[in-house]
Amino acid sequence: MRLGIADFFTLSRLFFTPVLIFSVLKGWYIISGFVVILVIISDWLDGIIARKLKKVTKHGELLDPAVDKIFTISALAVFVEKHFISSFVIFLIVAREMIITWLRSVMVNKGIVVPASFSGKVKTSLQMAGIFLLAINQIFVGSILIWISIVVAYISAFEYLKLLKE
Repeated sequence: MRLGIADFFTLSRLFFTPVLIFSVLKGWYIISGFVVILVIISDWLDGIIARKLKKVTKHGELLDPAVDKIFTISALAVFVEKHFISSFVIFLIVAREMIITWLRSVMVNKGIVVPASFSGKVKTSLQMAGIFLLAINQIFVGSILIWISIVVAYISAFEYLKLLKE
C-alpha cells in the first residue's frame, strides 16, 4: 500500500488529536482552537488533493472517515473530562456513527456505494464548529452547536436507513 500526499494530510489529524487533548486539558484555548483549525484545513485539503491529482484510493476512502471519527470522539471525550459537555453526547454521536458504519458495510456488500448526504455534511460542519467553539472555551454556543449537530445527525441517519428499503 502506497501512501499519497492526501493520505499524509489525513494522517496528520492523528498527530493533532493528542495535541488538542493536551492543550484543552492545560487550558491553552488559543492553541487548541488553532489545532482544530489545522484539522479542518487538513480534512479539506486531503479531499481536494486526492480529487485534483486523481489519487482517490480505497484505503483513503476508509482512512479518512476513520481518522475523522478518532479525532471527533477524542475531542468530545476531553470536553467531557473538562465538564463542557455530557457523556450522553458521546453516546449519541458514537451510536449514530456505528449505525451508519454498519449501514454502509451492508450496502457495500450489496455493491452499492453510499456517498455522504447533504445533511451528513451539514452535521459534520456543525459538529466541527461546535468542537472549535468548545476548544476555545466558548462552552455555551459550542454545546448548542453540538446538540444541533446531533439532531441533524439523526435526521441524516434516517435518510441513510431509507436506502435499505430501496
